[in-house]
Parts: sequence; C-alpha cells; structure tokens
Amino acid sequence: MANGSAKRRPTIGMITAGPLIELAGEQWRGVSDGAQHLGCDLLCFVGNELDHPDLHKRRANTVYDLISPNRIDALVVWTTRVGQLVGSEGMQEFVKRYAPMPMVSVETSLAQWPTIMMDNRDGMEQAVDHLVEVHGKRRIAFVRGPQTHAGAQERFQGYLDSLRKHGIPFEPELITMPGSFIWEPSGAADAVRKMLIRLQEPPDAIAAANDDYAIGVVSALEELGFRTPEDIAVVGYDNHTNVRTHDLGYVTATGDWPPDRVRREVNIDAATPAFTTVRAPFHEMGVRAAELALALVQGRPTLPRQTMPTELIVRRSCGCLPSGLGDHAPAHGRLNISESATAATVADHLRSSLGPPSTRLPEGWAEQLIVELMAAGRGEVEGAEFLKLLAEYIRTSARAGCEPERWWPPLFDLHRFVTARISDATLVNDLWLRVQLLVGDAFATEARFKYLSHERHEQTVREAGQRLIASRDVDELTAALTEELPRLGIPGCHVMAYDSPGMARALVRYEDNQLQDHVSTPFPAINLTPYPFHRGQPFSAMCVPLYTDEDHLGYAIFEQGPEPGWIYEALQQQLSSALRGIRLMQELKDARARLEERVGETEAQLRHAQKMEAIGRLTGGIAHDFNNILTVVNGNSEMLLRRTPQDDPRRTAIEDIRHAGERAANLTRQLLAFTRQQVLHPESLDLKHNLTKVHSMLRTLVGDRIELELDLPENVARVWADAGQVEQILFNLAVNSRDAMPDGGKLTIAIADATLGPGDTGRIVGVRPGQYVVMRVQDTGAGMAPDVQAQVFEPYFTTKPVGKGTGLGLSTVFGIVQQSGGQIELISAPGKGTTIEVYLPVPHDHDGTPEAPCARRTTSHRGAGTVLLVEDDSQVRVMTRRSLESAGYAVIEASDGQEALQLATAHRSTIDLVLTDVVMPKMGGPELVRLLRSTGAAPAVIYMSGYTTDEVLDDEVLITKPYVESELLERVREALRQDA
Repeated sequence: MANGSAKRRPTIGMITAGPLIELAGEQWRGVSDGAQHLGCDLLCFVGNELDHPDLHKRRANTVYDLISPNRIDALVVWTTRVGQLVGSEGMQEFVKRYAPMPMVSVETSLAQWPTIMMDNRDGMEQAVDHLVEVHGKRRIAFVRGPQTHAGAQERFQGYLDSLRKHGIPFEPELITMPGSFIWEPSGAADAVRKMLIRLQEPPDAIAAANDDYAIGVVSALEELGFRTPEDIAVVGYDNHTNVRTHDLGYVTATGDWPPDRVRREVNIDAATPAFTTVRAPFHEMGVRAAELALALVQGRPTLPRQTMPTELIVRRSCGCLPSGLGDHAPAHGRLNISESATAATVADHLRSSLGPPSTRLPEGWAEQLIVELMAAGRGEVEGAEFLKLLAEYIRTSARAGCEPERWWPPLFDLHRFVTARISDATLVNDLWLRVQLLVGDAFATEARFKYLSHERHEQTVREAGQRLIASRDVDELTAALTEELPRLGIPGCHVMAYDSPGMARALVRYEDNQLQDHVSTPFPAINLTPYPFHRGQPFSAMCVPLYTDEDHLGYAIFEQGPEPGWIYEALQQQLSSALRGIRLMQELKDARARLEERVGETEAQLRHAQKMEAIGRLTGGIAHDFNNILTVVNGNSEMLLRRTPQDDPRRTAIEDIRHAGERAANLTRQLLAFTRQQVLHPESLDLKHNLTKVHSMLRTLVGDRIELELDLPENVARVWADAGQVEQILFNLAVNSRDAMPDGGKLTIAIADATLGPGDTGRIVGVRPGQYVVMRVQDTGAGMAPDVQAQVFEPYFTTKPVGKGTGLGLSTVFGIVQQSGGQIELISAPGKGTTIEVYLPVPHDHDGTPEAPCARRTTSHRGAGTVLLVEDDSQVRVMTRRSLESAGYAVIEASDGQEALQLATAHRSTIDLVLTDVVMPKMGGPELVRLLRSTGAAPAVIYMSGYTTDEVLDDEVLITKPYVESELLERVREALRQDA
C-alpha cells in the first residue's frame, strides 16, 4: 500500500474467513510476521465462508470485492478457511476475479499459482502409528472431516496408510463422518454415539480429523461410560485450544439427569486429558506464503508446490506422559532413560524449550539448575537452594512472556536425568514433589493473570462498544473512537461508508494514535481509502465489512495492535451497529426536515389558496354585478345601432360604446374563469389532436423571432376537460412566454402521462391523487424571481408596463385548471426561463363510456328508505342531510354514536341504512355498528372517513371525504340495493 514515498513498499493482501482466533489467528499472524520481516505491508480481508447458508454471514463477503491491484500487489488466499463449503472447484472459480494479480494459495492448489501445503497425510499417519507402536492399539476408529475440506480427506488417507503399514484390516464400521459442513464438536459427538451403540465391541482408540471433533469424541465416550485414555485412547489434529467459539449450547436434561436441569450439548469439560495431536504448522505456512508473495512481486522464480512438515505432540489422551527429549513415555510401566542424554543436552533442552525468553535469565542458569539438583539428590546440599533458583527463573521468564507450560518437558527430562545417575532417588523424588507444586502454582498464577487480562480486555471492549453504539452522528462516533482506540491498543482505524454502488466516503481517519484530516468526497471503494498510508515502518492491517441483516453499510480498516482477533471482530460488530444507528438517526432528521418543509409548503399553499379564494369571491361578485350593468349597456347600444342610420354622425360614438362593452364582457368572462363560476363543457380529449389543430395559430401568435417546438408523443392518455378552455390555457401561456422573450428564444410545448401521489404538491390544494396528463409550456425567457412567482397567479398582477397587459392571463389559467380538477406548477429562476406544468385529469371508463375521474355520475331515480346519519361535524351533517333529502330519503340525524344508539332503539324497525363517521367523540362508528348488530338489528352500513384508520370495519362500504353528492347518492343506492 502506498506510503507516500517515491518507491513504495509492496503490499501483500490476504483472504481469510473470520473470526481471527485460534487457528485462523495463527494463520493471520504467520502472514503478518512474514510480511513485516520482509519489509512489506499486509492488508488482511476478513469475510466468511463462500456460499454460507446464513444470509447474514454471506453479507460479510462483500469485503472480498474491495481487493484490486489499485492497492494490493500480491494475494495470499487461505483456501480452506474461505472455501470450506465450495471445495477446490468453487475456489478456482472464485479467484478468477483477481487475475492477473499474483497469488499464493495455502492448503489448496489454485491454477498456475504456487501452493503451500501441510503434510496432512503424514501427520495423521504418525498419530495412528503412535497408537499402534507405542500403545499396541489394533482396532482404531476414525472420525472423518467435511468432504469439502481437502486436508480432512488427506488425513483419512494417512489413517489408511498406517493401517496398511501395520497389516491391520480396514473395518468400514469403524469409520464415521458427522453430517455438518463445518468442524462442529456436537456433530462428532452424535456420530460417535451412534457408532458405539451400533458396534458389538468398542474400538481400542479413536482418531479424529481435528481437535474440535476430538472434543466431541471424548464427550460422547464419557456420556457412554468410557474413560479416556484408560478404556479408549483418543488422538486429534491441529493442536489448538479445546474451547472453541462454536455454539455448543445447552439442552434440557433427559434420561438419568436430574429434572429441571440443563446440561451442555457437548461437555467441553470432558476433554480433561490434554490431547495427543498433530501440530499444524500454520504460522510457518503463513510466513512462507508471505515470502512467496514477495518473490512473485519481484519476479523471482518460485516452486509450484511446497509442503510443510507437521509435528506429533504427545500428551495424555493416548495414554502417554510427555517426555523432554522427544521420546514417548507410556503412562503405565517403567520409564526408560535415553543413555545418550548428557548434562549438556539437558541444559540445551532447557534453553530451547523456553525459547527467546531464556536470554533474559542469568548466564549459565540451565547448568546451575542441573548442578544444584544433582547436589540435592546426593544429599550434599539442601533442596531449598534449587527451589529458590527455579522459582526465580520461572518468574523472570514469565515477565519475558514465557508460559509456565514450557518448563514441564525440560524439567521432566532433568528429573529423569538426575534419578538415573544417583543410587538413592528418595531425596530427588521428595524434591520433585515440591517442584510440581511450585510449577503448579506458576500455572495457577498464569491462569489467574490470563483470566483477569481477558476480563479486562472484555470490559474495555464492552465499554468502547457502548460508546460507539450510542453515537448519534459521525462526530460523536469519531470522538468515541479517538478516546477508546488507545485504550484497546489499536494504533489506526479507518471507517468508510458506502455512498452509492461501488463508491464510498471516508467517515473517520485515525492514524498514528491521532485523528487526521480527510476529504469527504466519494471515491471508488476498490481504492480502500481516498488517501495513501504514510508509515515509516511496515505495518499490518485488516479490512472488515460493516453490515446488518438488511444492508451493506461500509467497511473498516484496523491497523494491528493487540493479538487477540476477537477484539477486532467485536469492534466490527459495534461499528456496524453504530453506523446503522447513525443512518437511522439521519433518516429521522431528514424525514423531519422534509416534513417541516412540507408543512411550510402546505401552510404557504393554504394561505395562498385562502387569499385566492377571497379574491375570487370579491372578483366573482364584481363580475356578476358588472354583467348586469353590461347587459343594459350592450343591449341599449345594440338597439341604438339598429335605429341609427349609417350616415348619422352619432353612430361612431355608439359603436365605440358597443366595442367597449364587448371588451368589458370579455374581462368578466376571464374573471368568472378565475373564480371557477363559468360553465364548462368537459369531454374526453386527445391533447395531441387538439394541440396539432392550433399549431398554425400558435405560430402566428408567438411570431417569427421565437422557435416553436411541439413534443407530442403517441399513446398519451386522453384528458377530461373543456376543449375551448384548454385552448384558452395554451394561448394565455404562449402569450406570456412570448412577452418574456422580446429578443427571441425557444418555446417548447410537450405532453406526457403523469401520476400525482398523495405527497405531490402544486399551486392548487386538495387535488386528488391519480392519473393525469401533464402539458409543459417551457420558454427560454428572462425567468421570474421568487417574489414574482408567489403572486403570478393573482388577478391583475402583472410585471408588464401600464397598458401592456390586464394581469388576468395566468389567473385565468389558474381558475380553468382548478375548475377542471387539475393541478398547476411553476418552475422558474431569473435568467433560467420558465416552465409551467398543467396537469389535467384522465377520464375513467365506465361501461365503455368515458366519464369524469371523480365519478360524478348523476342518477335519474328517486331514493326511498330511512337513513340514520351519524356525523359530529355539523356542516358536513347538514350538507349530507340536504343531499339525501333532495334525493327522496328520510333522514334521522345524530351527532355521535351514543345519540345514534338511542335514536336507533326508538326507530329500530324503520332504519334501512346507517351512514356514520368512523372516528367521533363518545362512541365511534364501528362500535356503534357492533352494538346495533348485537341487538339483532342488521341495517346496511356505509362508513365515512377523511383519513385511513386502524379500526376493523368488517368489510363494510367506506366512502372517503371529501365526497361529491353524486358519489354519495350512488354509494347509498348501491348499499340499499345489495341489502335488499
């Protein structure tokens, strides 16, 4: 990864599946140690197994999509971790996406790339050889691993090789394989239980394909009453901690277990004897993988396949006691001492067993321990000096990082060496008991330290998680990380959030234990960060996905600090929850802002609508009175003209009076259009046809200096409108656009299908959602400022000079559109031109005949029957009663449910229909209907409501407010007809 220098360090990428604990952690640390030793950076991409059946786990694999040559020079693929469920063929297909990036495969061969293997076959053969040759076992069962795990199949072949070598016949009934696709102890335990119940005679020993399975084997043996290793010996493979992260769970007790108790599904405490196992050289394989990756980057030749040797680790589960010099000592019988052992070899073994921490001990410490123990064994000195030295050395080595268990093999070797060289071993054996107590105490101290250290780490991670998850925004998250990461010992953390597909945005950049500035613009996610890493020394980092069950949120890059991989996994989960919370909080803020904006728009629309309504009432009244006056003026002028000869000098004045009257009448017609009081004759129109007819008139109207373009596509829906008024709309808008482009420009008129939803707004309040056709009139003129836009539809408002306009053009358009049941919207800005969108409703088809969208059908019949009207709004109640009574229905009124119940009781036999509001004080409509029906009354029911409700309406008829008279009467007629 780029470090900012002219010649950057090579960056090795690693693909593995989490969590990075136990064996996976050892693999990661191996590649990391190898890369840093070679002067390379490492970036480990931690996902999950490919094709995992759990969708949540599969989401983690988006992290593999971030790998690209932009930041990675060579790739190490730990195939058995990632490809456990897809096998070698699935892995071959998976890595094709990274070609031609150089790759090193670990544990499975991938195309032409070099491969590092461990000798699985030889390792298991050694383990089974040990059972046969040292312990004399001849009937050995085997628990096979998952079929997709190539190494597990090789271990099975190693088992077969050992049987053939020793002439032991293969018995298929001694082979069992759990059905699980992963290394799960409970699966092995269940398989072994079934095998032992099926066999007439149990095996002498059981070899398991890995230590997880060995745990399950020992648990099953204990449950069935077999002791390990006394009755049945057990060997495993991998050499890792017995307590795994698998879900071992708890189950209800059955059989001989006490009632009301739970027990472990797999008793992990059953694995009391330490496993004899095969140590997988994962760390060494990781180091070697890093070396090969660098060789590929540098173009150096590499071997196509390298196999790393495994090591047999002998412990108690096979029946052995571990020796110090690599021999195997049977647990029962006399111990044999190697004749070649010398004081020098014993001292060397002491030093090599402790490893690097032995350099912290005084010069000649191993030889001094041998001399002191020999002297104490002969009785020459007290053993206290030996114990004092040993206690001091154990403490010093522990401070240097040496685990107490490393002391056991060389001390055991030292004890055998001394007892073989003195005649009376009484004093040495007595001293040896105290040595065991001393080392045992060191073990206990180490265990307490590890426990407390683990608890402290967990507490720190929990506290950090609480702060992260509680973050309400990115600033709080950044502050929490800045304070908590130093406590966790993590020197760097980079948090990226997905902005759009393939793009990410940096949220946090924490490097070198401090917060750094960063750009917030989106960048390609395959670049990992929008900035290079500047590091003076090679560093190791891991890239983990941030996700939830519903979404991919982003990814985080942690620079390596503490070794326990679970810390990074915990932070990954906490950051995912934090980002999810921040996103939800931001969505809530955005929703609130949108709501406040909508409320503001609605309030402005309402104020505008009220103002327009007030102006409309005023102008409407004036227009009506003015029409009465004009009737007299125009009528008398017409009468005078008929009676005046052509050569009469007064005729010219009379003609001027008539012309002025006609102009005044035209103004009143425009006023009536604005106030929606003129009579319209709506019909189903084809806008394309209508606009095409007036094209030449529009051409003449706008003039030659303006380019006129009509965009009239085929198959646009028809509209329900008055043809003459649609032309009036078009001409008025065209004149306005022409006047806005005195120096010429372009006028575009287009039509298209459109849908208005409940949340869509415009200049007209209360427009019904549904299907519309939008007519857009767009010019390239001067545009309008916001203050002009706010008043542009008001009558007599104009920006033209005096005498150049009446100010009624757009107000007339507004009135016609509103009366036609449509919507109008204006989009403009100074210097950007103006677009006016007119939405006209699409007619409904009723029995093949087009009709108004709101279904304002009239009925010719008179109604008959009694309606119980229940409505708490007095104005709505009065209007509804008048409509019903005018149609011939008898009406009984009630203002709430309780009053209606009393009236219904009094008129029980005469009520044919209940027309009731849903939500009312005292008692709502649904409750009223349920009580009526509980008394045996069963009238027809229609509910009225102005909004959706959670009330259960029992599939009754629902009419929504506001409704028109024709719609109400149609619903009443239909309900009474069905009830009859």
